[in-house]
Amino acid sequence: MKQPASSTLSEKDLLKILQSRKYRGLGLPLSTLQDIAEKEALRGIPPKELEKAVREKLHQLVAPYLGDPDYAAESARLSSLTAGDSTALREWCQGVLSCHASTRERIPMLAEFYQLIFTQIGTIKSILDVACGLNPFSLPWMPDGVSFQYIAYDLHLPRVQLINQFFKKTGSPGRAIQQDISIHPPELEADAAFFFKEAHRFEARQRGSSRILFERLQVRWIVVTLPAYNLTAQHPMRERQRALIEKSVSGTPWIVEDREICGEMIFFIRKNG
Repeated sequence: MKQPASSTLSEKDLLKILQSRKYRGLGLPLSTLQDIAEKEALRGIPPKELEKAVREKLHQLVAPYLGDPDYAAESARLSSLTAGDSTALREWCQGVLSCHASTRERIPMLAEFYQLIFTQIGTIKSILDVACGLNPFSLPWMPDGVSFQYIAYDLHLPRVQLINQFFKKTGSPGRAIQQDISIHPPELEADAAFFFKEAHRFEARQRGSSRILFERLQVRWIVVTLPAYNLTAQHPMRERQRALIEKSVSGTPWIVEDREICGEMIFFIRKNG
């Protein structure tokens, strides 16, 4: 029998997890843990095993094994740079991108990656980068002449703060927002949404959540990327990833095209227009 939501962990229990050595520096929203705990309780996880289950889900969601920069140190480095020194800013961005596996893998063909995307989606004026990770620091590699309002969403408070510092330093028209898009999908309208290397983790948190997000996004294009291989690059994952996307768009009139570059599958989902 499934446990009622009242059998979930207390706020005190959840705060203990958030304040643990593993997560205390991330500034994660309490609402994220509450959502995970409630869903795990509804799955029938016994109360004695619930904290362990929540910790496992949070580990999958945050994925600390993929790496992360030292946000305080990078903030200090960014502050020391001259705003108009594009070479120094680009070098700093590459250093930040290299700290996380998802963006590090993309560095050898970063300009080609974004050229492919913008060639496909055409001229746009606004982007929602959902579960953005370190993607906003790729701005220096986006095609010349491309200009848009860039709204980035992420769970990690230090990451959000560094992105906003970067936008201000470079005069980029955008902002980063701390928001759990699984609970509160963006309500802003935009031309396109980026959802890079996150859909499989979304599904691990809750099956079918990618489709719910895609339906809620008020955009013409959704650009989804997924890894073509596992982290060791030894096991292909293409069929699994295609199945995830097919399930997420099944029964809709949306048009889907896909490409692959540097071991990353790119799915272009055209919702309308």
